Order: sequence, then C-alpha cells, then structure tokens
Amino acid sequence: MLVEVHTRAGVASIAIVLSMAFTYIPIHDTGSQLEGDSLRMEQFGGGGGSLEEQCGSITFENMFEYSAANFDVIIDEDWDSAEVRAVAWVNNTLADDLRVVMDEFMEIIDPNKGGDEWFSTDEREFFRALASQCIEHTLTRIGIRDGPAHRGGMGIDWKNTSWEEDGVMIEEFNIVPPRHSQIRGCSSSIGGDCEEVPVIPNSDRDCDTSISQSDGVDECRVQLWLNATMTIPGVSNPDSFTLAFNASNMSGARLDFTFPPDEGLRLDMWDECEGRDVGLNESTAGGQAPVRGGCIGDGSSSYELRANDDGGLTLELRPNGWSEDWPEGEDLFFDFTTQPIPVDDPPAWTSSAPSDGAWFPTSHPGESAWASWSSISTWFIDESGVSSLDIQCTADPSMGLSQGSDRSLNAIIPSGEAQEVTCEAVDSAMQTSGSRTWYLGVPFVVSSDSQKLSDPHPIILTPSEGWPELQVVASLVQSGSSQDSGVTSISGETTVLVPSSDMIPGEVWVEVSIQGNSTYSMIGVYDLGISKESSPPLIAISDSMWDGSQWSMQGQYSDPDGEAVSFTMKIDGSAAGSVSVSGNSWSTPGIDFSLWESGEHTVEIEGCDTSNKCTEISQVVNNSILFEVVEPDCGDLADGCLPPQVDEGVGGIGSILPASGVVSVLLASIAAIMYGRRRD
Repeated sequence: MLVEVHTRAGVASIAIVLSMAFTYIPIHDTGSQLEGDSLRMEQFGGGGGSLEEQCGSITFENMFEYSAANFDVIIDEDWDSAEVRAVAWVNNTLADDLRVVMDEFMEIIDPNKGGDEWFSTDEREFFRALASQCIEHTLTRIGIRDGPAHRGGMGIDWKNTSWEEDGVMIEEFNIVPPRHSQIRGCSSSIGGDCEEVPVIPNSDRDCDTSISQSDGVDECRVQLWLNATMTIPGVSNPDSFTLAFNASNMSGARLDFTFPPDEGLRLDMWDECEGRDVGLNESTAGGQAPVRGGCIGDGSSSYELRANDDGGLTLELRPNGWSEDWPEGEDLFFDFTTQPIPVDDPPAWTSSAPSDGAWFPTSHPGESAWASWSSISTWFIDESGVSSLDIQCTADPSMGLSQGSDRSLNAIIPSGEAQEVTCEAVDSAMQTSGSRTWYLGVPFVVSSDSQKLSDPHPIILTPSEGWPELQVVASLVQSGSSQDSGVTSISGETTVLVPSSDMIPGEVWVEVSIQGNSTYSMIGVYDLGISKESSPPLIAISDSMWDGSQWSMQGQYSDPDGEAVSFTMKIDGSAAGSVSVSGNSWSTPGIDFSLWESGEHTVEIEGCDTSNKCTEISQVVNNSILFEVVEPDCGDLADGCLPPQVDEGVGGIGSILPASGVVSVLLASIAAIMYGRRRD
C-alpha cells in the first residue's frame, strides 16, 4: 500500500520556483524561450537570481510531494556519470494539491487562464517544459568521492554530483485525466485542442469514467517519470569510495544504486547521521563533520546489498523519515572498498581520549550529563565503528550512573569530594579497550560578598578538596555582552576582580570557565543575585537669556549608564511646556513671562532615565522688570498731572479697567492655558 506523505506546503515549492521563470515566457510560446540560458528569472514574492540560482537550492522532493517513488541510479563503467530513471506516484489528495498549486501559479502568469480552479492541457504543457528545466539545476542529494572514507566537513562538499545539462526529461500521466467525468473544452493560447478539469474533483472522484468505482482504483492519481544523466566528478579510482546521500525530509522512497563490476568490492561501514537538512535556500556543505562510525541514527533509513550476476553490486536504500518530524536533516554514508576485511582487533583509546586520572568538572551538584556522545565518539577507535561499542562505566552506587538515549553519560554529581568513575569500551566479541579511572565533581564554590555591582566586582572562588590547580576565567555576563578578568590560577580560595564598566542596569550573571592539566574544560553560569543599579542622569545649565518678554534656558546632559533620558518642565510646580533634546543638549521653549504675575518664579527641569532615576535642576526667574512703570514728570506736561477728563457717573477708561489683582489672575490663567496646551 502506498503511503501518502505530509501536506501541500511542499508542493507549493514548484509554484514558487517555476513562477519566476514564467514571468519571462510568453503564454503563446515556450520552446524558443526555453533554449536561452541567459534569461534572468525573478523569484515569486521577492528576491531574484537566475533559474539556475533559484532551482539550485532545492531538491526533487521540494518540487513534488509524492506518495511513493523508485529511483534507479546506474553508474557507468567509466564512473564519470550515471543514468537515472525514476517513477513517482502522487496519490489521492496530494494529486489534488498538485493541481491546485499549479492553477494558482498559472494565475500569476495569466489571470485569464489560471486561478479559476480548473487545470487545462495548456497549463500541463507549461508544467512539462519548465519542470524539466528546473530539475536540471536541483540538488541531486548524492555525493560520490573516492579515496579515504569521509563524512563531509570543512572543505568536502558531499553533494558533488549534478544533473547533466540538457540531460533531464520529465513526463507525466493523468494531470489532466482524459476521461474525467467533469472534463470540458477550453480555448487554447498555444494552438490546438484544449481541455480542462477541476483541480479538486467532486465527491465521487470520478476521474476515469471507464473504471468502475467499485474497483477501488485511485482514478485521480498523477504519475511522474524522470529520465536524466548525472555527472560524477569525484571518482578516479573506485577501489575505495564513499557514497553520501542526504535523506532529509524523504518518505516512501526507494533508491537502487548499481555499481559496475569491481572484484572484491564490499561495504566496509555505513552511518546514519542526523542533523544536516537540505531545503529551500539552504546550503549544508562543509561544517562540523561527524566521526566515522560514530553516528547514532534514528532507524528511519534502511538498506540491503545485492550481488548482481555480472559481478557488480546494487545498494537498495530506503529512506523513510516520519513526516511529522519534518523539517529534519539526515545524512547517510556508505564506505565501499576492495580491501580485505580487517582483523577484529579490540577497541583502542585514541589520543583525544581523557588520560587515566583525568578530572571532569561540573558547575553545579546534582544530576548532570558529564560526557556527551560527540566527545565519547572521539575517545575510541574500532574497525566496526564507535557506535557499535558498548561503553561500560562503574562508580559508587550513590552516583546513579546512566546512559541517555543520545548515549551521553549521566551521573549524580556530589557537592563535596570528587568521586571516581571507571570506564571502558567493549566490542561485539567482548574485547575491551582496557579501563581508565577519572574523577567527577564540583571544582569550586562561586560566591560574592556584594549583590550590588561594583567596578571591578569581586568574585570569590573556593576550591573543593582534592582538586589540582586550575586555570580560570571569570566573567560578568548580561544580555549577550560580557567582560572577563583574564586567566587566573587558583589552588586556594581566590578573589577575582572582574571589570564591569560595560554592564547596564539590571541583573548580572557570573560565568566561570576552567582549564587545567588533565582537566576537562568547563563553562559554568552562576546566579549570585548581582545587579547593577542605575545612576541618575547628569544635567547642567549652560545659559539662560531674555528676548523681550521671552525667557529661555539650555544646557547639556549625560547618563552614566548610557540610558535614554526624557525631560519635563515645571513653572512654580505646575507642568508647563516641553523640553527639546538634540544630541546631548537640552533647551526650553521661550516662555512669555509677561503673562505671569510680577515677581520671582521657579523654572524646574527634571530628567529621568529608562530606569526611572531622575535629576532635577531649577533656576529662579524674576520678571518684575516687565511690569515697571516710569512715572511722568508733571512739570513737563502742558496740563500737568490733571485727573482724567471724564464725566462723573458716565464712566471712562479708568472705570472700565479691572483692579490690578484681577488683571494678575487673568494673566496667570492665560499663561497656564497656553503652556498647558504646549505640553500636551
């Protein structure tokens, strides 16, 4: 029974990639334009680059979600190339998804043809042409390289094969079912007859009227064929080579790799390595390579090796990861050689292994993984691979030794004196590497006599009993930034002064890394409750001035912690206007003190940083000069200083003006309204 895999999300990949190519291909003509390889194609939704650049970052599986597929990879006798023949079945709703996505991307090309929930024979022809051209540039997932066995890594591109130019052909069956119960005619934009079917059939799913529904046949299925030539640049001597295959996000596939006859050729070792993912716009060549024979696979991939009648070998590979776990990376490595099977020697310690009597420090007591498999896999060597070895350790029962599912070594680390652990590797023939004894424990207690950060800040390291002299680096850590003390040797209680000038207000953690003779490195992070308090901003007045009745002042400011500072202004305790900031300077607006009562007024400027630490400065302003009246010299006046010429009882200017106290109240009210509005 064919297994249907994941969702239509991956099917959309072909729409994204092919749509950029169709942007430049007229609907009425495909052949002539496809021959030109100098066209620049734009990726749908942004980005850019040629068709080669865009298709070169995806795989066949990114383009087509299939229910099952068979790939035959037949390597030529000269090892320069391989013929690839494949067939893929797209069943049930996956076939619906394929038609839906193709119709949606056709809408991008020609709104008059696509996006109508029907898929036509015209659209099928575009699909055939562009799919073949795009696949020519996709990742093959395959690498073949002769020489010593490898696992990729820096400088080794495992996926060194590629599709031969103009050597890819793709065909399909039933994308437009010819006997669909809902098929109808349409107008062709490329000439000839045109028919179309709904992208999603009705509930009857009658995509072939010649087949009875009682037969249980998936009438709406799609079948794809791929014929291609793959170039192999990495093999000059096939007596020893590594076949690497990236099985990321694959399910329901079978691949048969058939090698030319080579006397004595055998599979020496294989690895199923989890981690690297091949997907859209991802480059996974290089990087940290796993140790040969040291990978712990999840069992999702399996293989069989068959001897052929002509003396050649066929490797039948079945990658079948769970779609629920995607995206997920997996590399498969197969080391072939004509060398005789090696003698089954006992496993041996490597130069990378910890010496007898080594120390394993842990930052805190309690349950801890004291050795990871990535480290353990470098400690031993065996012709069957490290992953085939049984790592056996013994210690006092109180340590609760165990091995995790990832084969890491776990223990309950004591808080006092370090405890002994003895380990060895045993192979399938019960041969042993010999044992080594190590010490596990907490090397020191980290403390501080102050939770208020100072510069520098004292960190106290109190070594545990029995530990050798250690080289430590103490650091203060905060939000991705850190400052360290430099290397310090400790054999007794030591206070390390750690600079803190770069720390900002808030919590600060302590990080201590250690090294030492026969001591494994360790980095521990400690929360000692240390925090840096914020210092208030520094504010100064540099100048104040009058301009008529307008008064203003300005100055500079800074914050010791580098935090942002916001300002407010008050006059006689009431909010009045806003303060402008430019760089490290501040300035008030012009204040019209003719609107205020005569006398002294206090202008306050308050600056507060992000931690709400504030500084206040003020200046007293005396505006009485604005209200001084110069008395006239009555002797110089023609009428002297006579009273106003008004009729009694009739009133005049003097009787209209309110008392001076009322004027002051009015002016103060107007000023408050004006500056209140400015502040808002």
